[in-house]
Amino acid sequence: MLEHKILVFFHISLWVFWLGTDLGVFLAAKMSENSSLSMETRSSVLRLGMVLDRLPRTCNALIFPSGLQLIANLEIIAVPAWILAAIWVLGLLWVLIMWRGFLNPGTPAEKFSEKTSMPFSLLLCAGALAFAAATQTVAALDAPLWLAVKLAAVGLIGFAAVLLDRGFAPAVATFAAIAQSGSAPELEQRYRQQLQPVYGWVLFIYAMTIVAAFSGTVFGP
Repeated sequence: MLEHKILVFFHISLWVFWLGTDLGVFLAAKMSENSSLSMETRSSVLRLGMVLDRLPRTCNALIFPSGLQLIANLEIIAVPAWILAAIWVLGLLWVLIMWRGFLNPGTPAEKFSEKTSMPFSLLLCAGALAFAAATQTVAALDAPLWLAVKLAAVGLIGFAAVLLDRGFAPAVATFAAIAQSGSAPELEQRYRQQLQPVYGWVLFIYAMTIVAAFSGTVFGP
């Protein structure tokens, strides 16, 4: 019983720290647009945002394994032990690869982490969405609608994370150009324009995070 309560606390904490720190990332990116600030200040704020971004990425990797473990513990669905173990291994492996990259900037470990981010996110997306559909269509996996909604939201977050990363890369390149050659109206405008779709995906992730947390806490056990 105590182990289950600890797992519930851990799972809820992932949602809290995910949403809370990601808001800090959002605000840091917005502040980096302010051309009236010194380049040093803008660069420091953006670097801080990218450091804060480590926590939501970590939470993203662990939310599905911890949620699946809760589903198994509550016997909402009979999850085979080997599937549960495989999901935990994948989640922890993802975290390990990410943090090796975070702690070793400019090394092959960082490049490998960046290359694996998209495959892991797409795997999370596909797995969660397929599981959500199966709970409503496969008789052996019959589960309440709130669980399917939560799983679908988690899957859509994984999809949005891929598009967010792809959109943020050119913005980072433009910001580097501003830092190197100095502020220019055309560069500043390009930077702001490149960040707009990124903000859209960030807000979408916030919305899906709230949907997932709300469905699990209000309608769940």
